[in-house]
Amino acid sequence: MANPLLPTRQKVVRLAHRPTTDIDPSYHLHLSYEPVPTFREENDGKQKPMVLVHRLYLSLDPAMRGWMSSARSYLPPVQINDVMRGATLSEVLAVRGTTRLKVGDVVSEFAGWQEFAIVSAISVRRIESWQELLNNHQPIPRELPPLTVHLSILGTTGLTAYFGFIRVGCPRSPSIKGKRPEVVLVTAAAGAVGTVVCQIAKNVYGCKVIGVCGSDAKCKLLQNDLKCCDTVINYREIEDEVNRSISAPADIFTVKSTMFQNKLRKALKEINERGLDIVFDNVGSYQLNECLSRLNPFARVAICGAISGYNNDLSKKQSDNTISSTAIYMKYGMSIISLRAKIQGFIVLDYIKEWSKAKKDLARWIVEGKIRYQQEDVRNGLENAPSALLDLFKGRNHGKLVVKIGERLVDKENVVSKL
Repeated sequence: MANPLLPTRQKVVRLAHRPTTDIDPSYHLHLSYEPVPTFREENDGKQKPMVLVHRLYLSLDPAMRGWMSSARSYLPPVQINDVMRGATLSEVLAVRGTTRLKVGDVVSEFAGWQEFAIVSAISVRRIESWQELLNNHQPIPRELPPLTVHLSILGTTGLTAYFGFIRVGCPRSPSIKGKRPEVVLVTAAAGAVGTVVCQIAKNVYGCKVIGVCGSDAKCKLLQNDLKCCDTVINYREIEDEVNRSISAPADIFTVKSTMFQNKLRKALKEINERGLDIVFDNVGSYQLNECLSRLNPFARVAICGAISGYNNDLSKKQSDNTISSTAIYMKYGMSIISLRAKIQGFIVLDYIKEWSKAKKDLARWIVEGKIRYQQEDVRNGLENAPSALLDLFKGRNHGKLVVKIGERLVDKENVVSKL
């Protein structure tokens, strides 16, 4: 029997068409109103542990563009007419079967863009309290970040930064005395992942950090507000100058590469260094390419993303004698060999068994002031998620982009009982 305090219908966003270039929110993603699921519909007679969840927040991430494509990836593509995939924070409204989850628990899950869902109890992770995260070894601050921190610093965003920098970038231990600080360059440094990487590199490992970002305001954020970068490169200056002066498309990649190389050389000179020990790349294209020419011996390059190419039309074949503006073009491949450098792609799911320890480290660094919480860019309403996703790729967001789906219901009396 449906609970009278729950709605009978809910908002659901499904993948309608696969984009080949930029996302068209109204064409590629379809908003519909569908029945709220009940356990009666899901009951297979085996009483598997299941939970009815109400979505509170949805994380919007660059990886979603890849899931909308049919291209081979680390996760199967979202099928046409399926609910769009995304990381969420949800509250448990009801449970069925034997599980440690309780009504009112807040859980993280990797399900979809809809307000209510019935999911397997083993597919969700309960959000830890701050007492659990800090192991009761540190006093709990009076002012704590809001729940959405579990989609940013304490969610897959922060975990991506943590494992990409520490496990793939392999920074030298800060306890080693007498060694020069390692030099780290982070592309998309003012993004949700990039800011966490910069702060870990600077404040935890004592590295010299170069941040690459796309506006004067973002440069100010990194240098003056967060104080996590020793110097910055504003790549938007390159893009704007090229757009104003270049008419021959074939020359654009080379011109941008040369201009970026000049800025990189200047940035290294500002911090009295000659090369890079660690590159954390979220962009690809000429930015990554030119960083490869400035590696120190035994440098490490962590490939986290390639946002410059996410909206590339992969259906068009590339000519052998042209260079894609978004390709990871190995111009400096031979130097990688002679420098014994390492280039490694990774995804955060590779380290899922280590998430618990990583979250405790990240929580401790927040409390210690080594990572500063930044308010997320929160948009209201699931119906606004498609347009907000486009904003992510157009750079029209300010910090981690999150969609608020609903208010908590479990605080109200008799919302739903254990079924």
